[in-house]
This record gives sequence, C-alpha cells and structure tokens, in this order.
Amino acid sequence: MYTPNPNDRVAIFIDGENIHYSAKHLNMRLDYLKLCRLLAAGRRLVRSYFYTAVSNQSEGKIDFINFLKLNGFTVVTKEIKSFNESEGGARSVRGSLDMELAIGVLELVPHLDTVILCTGDGDFRGLVDAVARRGVHVEICALREMTSTDLIASADKYTDLAALKDDIFLAAPPPREPRNEELPPVADDGIDAFKIQDTSFDF
Repeated sequence: MYTPNPNDRVAIFIDGENIHYSAKHLNMRLDYLKLCRLLAAGRRLVRSYFYTAVSNQSEGKIDFINFLKLNGFTVVTKEIKSFNESEGGARSVRGSLDMELAIGVLELVPHLDTVILCTGDGDFRGLVDAVARRGVHVEICALREMTSTDLIASADKYTDLAALKDDIFLAAPPPREPRNEELPPVADDGIDAFKIQDTSFDF
C-alpha cells in the first residue's frame, strides 16, 4: 500500500486540451500553478509538463505558454496543420501529442516515485499499466464526465477535477480604484503598464 512521503519524487503531465475543455465544462478558468501545488501535496515536485497544440494564429496562447515556461513548466507543443480536402474545403487537424506525453513519462519514470497524469483519455491506460509494472505509483486527475472508467480503474489513485474546483480556479484581479482627478498626475514609471499574466488561457 502506497503511503505519501515528503521525499517522494513526483512529476505531473498535463494533457492541455483535455484539461482545458474540462475546465470549460466546469465554467471556470483554471490556475495551473495552483493545480500542480495541490496535486503534489507536499511531495517533491521534480517536473511539471504541459502538452498542447498551437497554430500561427495562437498569439494569445503563445503568451500563456511563455508564462508557463517562466514558471517552471516544460511545455511540449505541436503545430496544428491544415490541408484541403478533395472537395476543395479547408480542414484543420490538431496534432496529437499522446505519443510525446507517453515518451516523456517513460523517460522520466526511473527517476520518480509517483507519476500524475492530468487527462481523462482512455488511450493512456496502456501507459498507466506500463508505469505501474515498473513499481511507480500512478495518479490520475481529470473531470469524471470526461474520464475513461478503464483509466480510473488502472490508476492507483483518481482525483475528480470537479472536487478541486474551489481551490484551483483563477481568481479575477481586484478592481482598480478610480483615480482622484484633483491629485497631480503620477509620473509614468512604466509600472502601471505591466499586466500580470493569467495562469489560464481560453484556447
């Protein structure tokens, strides 16, 4: 029986598209930094990975990806490619990152005590079984309505994303106080122009 230990080495692998749409289903914007801290639960968080598809038109998403990188995430991306169908219509295809995520997990497994997968995709059941055979504890975190029952059954622990909602939502910034027009203007030092980046993004 697995007993959590503060010295346990943990890595978190986030299926960006799956968790993003789960958060939308919950009608919330998700703070990924809070999510990782909560899932690590006091253990040694060795790495956090985020997998997502991007396109040339994803300027806002690129800002979000850069924010994650600056906050310790390893972000793995694949370009969304488009092609013309025989009828002449354009069709966009999202690049699947399942293989990249699986390879990332298996490469890091020898250095971990626990793998946490944030995805509900049942295609990862084989990966979970492979990791478990190597003696590594496996946890799944995803929205129950969007999670394969087989995936839940294969994991050592399952956490419903909905149960964490109150702890991982992205709080709105406090409203700015109106400026008193009778006061002299404040010198422009560039601070007011700085905007704190969200830790969530509406893809």
